Amino acid sequence: MENTTLEKRVEVLEHEIHIMKEAFQKFEQKEQPWWISQAGIFKDDPLFDKIVEAGQQYRKAQVETEE
Repeated sequence: MENTTLEKRVEVLEHEIHIMKEAFQKFEQKEQPWWISQAGIFKDDPLFDKIVEAGQQYRKAQVETEE
């Protein structure tokens, strides 16, 4: 009777390992997150540089008015 219990436990463990291996393979095959593909798309864009500068000026003005 102990063999049956042991065999059943091994069967359950093998099944769980199989599920974990499938999940790991899906994780490995997953593409990069969307934001990585977007990184750097505004490099050397003068309009974006103006937007960043305007944001910095706005934040600086907010700090100065709080003081």
